[in-house]
Amino acid sequence: MMLMPISGNQKTIAGTLMTTNIIMANWSKSMWQNVLNRALRLSAVRPFGLHFITAFATVN
Repeated sequence: MMLMPISGNQKTIAGTLMTTNIIMANWSKSMWQNVLNRALRLSAVRPFGLHFITAFATVN
């Protein structure tokens, strides 16, 4: 995988989510990816959506 430098107009945000909820702790990667995809869709229609040209989220 080739990574390109990020221009000054773009921002990368990375983080870690930890949960003690036993049900959520056992969710699969695909379930978490679905949650992130939904968050992105909801962000696009909210007031902050005007500030996003593109956005994506991945689960590792």
